[in-house]
Amino acid sequence: MEKEQQNQKAGRLRRWLRLWQLRLEKLAAGRKGLGGIAVASFLETTIIPVPIEILIAPIMAASRRRGAIVATVTLAGSVAGSVFLYLIAYGLSEEFVRPLVELSGGQQEFQKVEQQFRDGGFWVVFAISITPVPMQLAATAAGATSYPFWLFLIAIGISRALRYYGLWLLVLGFGVGIAQIFAGKNRKR
Repeated sequence: MEKEQQNQKAGRLRRWLRLWQLRLEKLAAGRKGLGGIAVASFLETTIIPVPIEILIAPIMAASRRRGAIVATVTLAGSVAGSVFLYLIAYGLSEEFVRPLVELSGGQQEFQKVEQQFRDGGFWVVFAISITPVPMQLAATAAGATSYPFWLFLIAIGISRALRYYGLWLLVLGFGVGIAQIFAGKNRKR
């Protein structure tokens, strides 16, 4: 019975993530596609935990010449979202962030991240923002721990640039195949 409930919850989560992925794709494909990509990147960095690569890899593959532009716009949206979260957490740490962390039951994880920031924040931000770990965690923790903004900005900028321009280079090298991998459509031969 408990396993069945877990499967139902997992199914609902997958449907919710897929719904957001479809909404982001529609936003990016619209008349103002680059603006949609920037907004989608901002939302992915702040509130929607759907990796933006799922959205931008096929766009980069469809127009390889625009890949650098897509990577730049994605980077701009992501950095803007990260800065937004940092500033909110910095300004409202005691009133907003800590109660939210307590409400979600993530006190231990948050304390662990806070300690990591004290020990080597630049590399924590860099590592979190280059991997699939939700960026919200790094930006919120950096702001809440009053980590130096300029170091935060450099870490985010470099790591996210490596991530998005690296994806563009993969698309240039491997074409549609890499986009299909990110979209979860592995080709069978």
